[in-house]
Parts: sequence; structure tokens; C-alpha cells
Amino acid sequence: MEKFSYLDNAATTKVFDDVFDFMKQKNEELFFNPSSSYMPSINVKKQLNLARENITQKLGGKNGRLTFTSSATESNNMVFNGFNLRPGQVVLISKGEHPSVFYAAHALEQKGVIVKEVNLDKNGKVDFEHFKTLIDDNVVLISVIHVSNETGAINDIKCLCEYAKKINPNVIFHSDGVQAFGKIQFSVRDLGVDLYTISSHKLYAPRGIAGIWIKNSIKIHPYLLGGGQEDGIRSSTENVLGALAFSYVLDKVFVNINENYNRVIDYKNCFIKKLMASNISQFLKINSSEDASPYILSLTFDKIKGEVLENMLDRYNIYISTGSACSSKKAGNRTLEAMGKGESDVIGSVRVSFSPYLDYDFDYIVSKFEECVLRLENNVKR
Repeated sequence: MEKFSYLDNAATTKVFDDVFDFMKQKNEELFFNPSSSYMPSINVKKQLNLARENITQKLGGKNGRLTFTSSATESNNMVFNGFNLRPGQVVLISKGEHPSVFYAAHALEQKGVIVKEVNLDKNGKVDFEHFKTLIDDNVVLISVIHVSNETGAINDIKCLCEYAKKINPNVIFHSDGVQAFGKIQFSVRDLGVDLYTISSHKLYAPRGIAGIWIKNSIKIHPYLLGGGQEDGIRSSTENVLGALAFSYVLDKVFVNINENYNRVIDYKNCFIKKLMASNISQFLKINSSEDASPYILSLTFDKIKGEVLENMLDRYNIYISTGSACSSKKAGNRTLEAMGKGESDVIGSVRVSFSPYLDYDFDYIVSKFEECVLRLENNVKR
């Protein structure tokens, strides 16, 4: 395959090469249905639960249990469909949520549930002062993304959760941790959350396997009815190989989590430094704050369309995005708009997301950014 520069790791990541050999090996001995009662199936169930325990340990969540799902989108939808919310009750989300939270929450309005959105500050974090004005006894469910999939902004989930539960001890707090898990250090127990969403394909493992961690004290209604798998919460034959692969990859990732973080910081700083030294620095705005996750960088180039720049770079096998892959067919960018960015800034925005497991030739990448942006800027002047 022709050499390429993959800078869209927030959308998905390249599966580690040895994972497929691992899955092939496990398939030879663990292809049985874990719900059957004969010994090989009992062993499969045991291996599945060992994977579950390992992932739960990585989350720091011994006070809860991981339920396996097919995707983070499914996990997030489980949250908003798992509590039989009644008309008049209030659900609180931030304006920077992933589409699977945003649309699942607003779908509840058809049932008379009131959905309120918390403002973001200029750095893309939840506006804590606005958050405090919205918390009362009517709020039954809160969902705040841990790390923004658009800008990398890191929300102080512990602080938000502590305040919410101080005002309303019965409130249920969920966080979408897809862009945080395996990339920044935390434990769900320390955060204080009741539910937490994770996904494998953002962490060099296969697609089709994800999970939602649920605190032991939280009783969520079944999402799928059937054979009673996953403690009756999600009936469906489990994706055993996917779960084992997820656990296997996490062992590799967590050993190097600090090293990976530092490497990505170097990538981000090098990329920005070279952009600022180029002939397109005058057109560049950086939307991500300095304290954001280094894995995700949001940029805006004046007077051009980010989508056009993305397509032009594609010709040079440089792959970026204009934002969340799950909202690529929808106009605008809710997160940047909530940060106070104007229409031109939103239109000209692109997202670059790094992987510590890939090598980048930033001289080449920036030269192509420069070539494409200058061409577009010249076209604007004509």
C-alpha cells in the first residue's frame, strides 16, 4: 500500500498487527457459545469474564461492572433509554456532546422529558458557572463528555459530578469516555460517575466491541430483550473474540500510557511549530486549548472551507477530518459554535488527531498543508 499520513485517529485507529493472530488462536479453542452449558462453553464464559475484569480494572471501577456492547453509540443510547424517565423530569447534557449522546437525549423530548444543554467556555470545556445554575432536584440524569471528540478539551468530571451530587444526591451521572480511556490517567471510582462509556476501535482494537461501566448501585433497565446475557441488561450472544482482543490490546496500551501521552505531545507541538513557521501561519487559528488532550487538535484556516482542504490533502494521502466521523454528513459544528466561534471559523475548521504508534513526516505534511491552503487563499482573492 502507498505510504500515507493518517491524522484521523479520533475517528478510528489501526488495529495492532498481532491482534489478528491472537484472535485466530483464541478462535481455535474458544468458538463455543458462552451461554451453553457444556464444559467448553463454560470455559469461554470464564475467559469472557476475565477480559471483563481486566478492562474493569483498567477503568479503576471495582465498584461496578462492565457491560459489553457493540459500540459506544449503543452504550450511550443505553443510558438514555435505561431509566424510564417521565414527563417533566430533566436531563442535562453539555453542548459539546458526541452525536450519540446529543440525539439520544433530545429524543426523550418526545416523551415529555425536558432536555437542557450546558454552555461551553471559550476553551471548549463545560461552563461550570452555567452548570451550577441548572442543577436542582428535577435533574435526574446528567451526561458530560470526558474528552471532547472535536477539540480535545478535558472536562473536570470529578468536580462536575461532586457538585451535582451535593445538590441532588439522587442524580445519575454519565460520561462518554471514548477519547479519554487509555489516553489520560483516571479512574471511574475517583471521578464519582455512575456510568462510563468506552470503545475498542479508538484504542487499536477491532470494531464491533465496546462497553458501558455501570456502578453497582445503579439499576438500569434492559436495553435488548432475549436470552438474558450481560446480566440481563443486553441480551445477545456476546462478541467473545472482540472482548478478548479489547482486553489484550489494553494490556499493551496501559503499560505505555504515559510514554504514549508524551510522544503525542511532541507530535502536536512539532506540528504546530512547523505550521507557525510556514507561509500559512497568518491564516491559522488554533481552537484547542493548551491544556486539551494532545491526541486531538482543532484548527481553523481563514476564508477557506475545511471540507475542501480535507479533500485536497486526500490527494497526497494525508488524512484529516472536519470533525466527528459520526456527524460528517451534518452541517456545522455544535462544539465550535458553542465555544463562540463564528460561521467562517466553523466552516474553515479541520481536526487533526494523532497516534503514538504511527510515525509522521511533519515537514512533508506541513508542506502539503501550505501548498493547499495557499492555493485556496489565492482562489479567494480572485
